Amino acid sequence: MTDALISKEFLHLTQKGELQKLKYFVEEHKITDWTVFRHEVSGDTALHVSAREGNSEIVQFLCNGFLKPEFKTDVANKDMKRPLHEAAQFSRPKIIEFLLSQGATVDALKRADWTPLMLACTKNTPEAFNSAEILLKNGANLELRNKDGWNCLHIACRSGNIDIIQLILYKMKTLVNSASKNGRTALHIAAFHGFSNVVEILAATSEELLNKPDYSGLFPLHESVKSENFEVFHRLLQLGCDINSKDTIGQTALHIAASIGNLPVIEHILQNNLIDIDRQDGFQRTPLITAERNKMEDAVNCLKKYMKQCNDEM
Repeated sequence: MTDALISKEFLHLTQKGELQKLKYFVEEHKITDWTVFRHEVSGDTALHVSAREGNSEIVQFLCNGFLKPEFKTDVANKDMKRPLHEAAQFSRPKIIEFLLSQGATVDALKRADWTPLMLACTKNTPEAFNSAEILLKNGANLELRNKDGWNCLHIACRSGNIDIIQLILYKMKTLVNSASKNGRTALHIAAFHGFSNVVEILAATSEELLNKPDYSGLFPLHESVKSENFEVFHRLLQLGCDINSKDTIGQTALHIAASIGNLPVIEHILQNNLIDIDRQDGFQRTPLITAERNKMEDAVNCLKKYMKQCNDEM
């Protein structure tokens, strides 16, 4: 059997989780270093695959059944992704714990500067929480950021994992005021993704986030309009977000709602006279003009209806 066929079969047996067949194959071909067997496109090794699949027996065999190489727990693929990254991304807490006990680097960086903890925060499941908890117990650094300036709290607020968010804030409350490279806070992210429970936690932790713009002048209230979750928009107003806030080109929440056809927000603003229907942005565009430019027919009709009502009352 050629080296290429040996590699292919070794990885295949790993993928299928057939431990006994794998052991026989290793003995038959006198394999001492499995790190040379790689998937061509990704560069994944058998340990990457078994960590991702959650096959604890295979993971243990690969780590303890070979004399070399010593660095096997931190073997990297073409994206500099380690097996620990895979276990964290796919929420495999038992494998995370085992790899760390074998010397895996808890804050190893893959491409774009993602740590295992960041990847654990991308999921909203109990297993993801367990994974994050184990990583933190083993010294994972909450203050590390990826290439976009996002830390673990930002990522957890995108997935909406309340348990992870509360764990992070318990460990490091000051992280709530951190912002990404474009000035987005955790509240911007939670509002954009429509997580009302996350919004409540963040606002209670730091009220100053409510009226803190990003570098485009967008406020959490603006982001809630984009989420099209009216509950989040309304709650942010109740918590003290400024309805008259404008972004860097002078757009209000009403302009943004008109641009995407968010009728509940448009109607709430106009019914309660929160923003003048003829308010212009920095380019002298009214909400109606904005809706027309974006071909939001329902928003156009809604705005015209309210304009007619205003004219009839005059």
